[in-house]
Amino acid sequence: MIGIITGDLINSRKVPASQWMQELKQELKEWGNEGKDWEIYRGDSFQLRINNPGELLYAAILLKATIKSIDPLDIRMGLGIGEENFTADRLLENNGSAYVYSGEVFEDLEKRHQRMMLKSDFNELDQEINLMLQLALTIMDNWSVNSSKMVCLAFKFPTKNQTELGDMEGISQNSVSARLSRANFEVIKTLVDYFPNRVAKFLS
Repeated sequence: MIGIITGDLINSRKVPASQWMQELKQELKEWGNEGKDWEIYRGDSFQLRINNPGELLYAAILLKATIKSIDPLDIRMGLGIGEENFTADRLLENNGSAYVYSGEVFEDLEKRHQRMMLKSDFNELDQEINLMLQLALTIMDNWSVNSSKMVCLAFKFPTKNQTELGDMEGISQNSVSARLSRANFEVIKTLVDYFPNRVAKFLS
């Protein structure tokens, strides 16, 4: 079983690609090689393969925080967990239920007025996580640029304290604390930490 993210950028035409393309590529590169593990297509759409399905939500939320660090951008993502039963030289030519689920739920996003949803073999898992996502997105969709940047740093450098995170951005510990508080970071982190264990129970 693998995880697949199918996504596209919101408001990408309002910002030159030079301002966001490198940020998007840099984040995707964390998960593997271009072409094999991720691809950008149709200008501002992308697909990403996550070998460990338990890391799927972490990857998606990091992508959201990365893109929301650039005003006025946001991102839509369909998350799929399933099988991969055909692989080719290019990710976009691969097939399996993970790809189908990710594409299907991505197509549903606009109709449901939601920017991130999950689909898998397990209806119980989907209902539970999508309810949590619906609530979490009321927070994440309203992240400011500064809060988004701080969420990225806090997730990527979990061993650094707030003073050290502040040094990376040239701001005080109090400013770090305020930005993470406004982002409701601890709430989002709880969901990210919960997801792998929950997925593992269904896949075992």
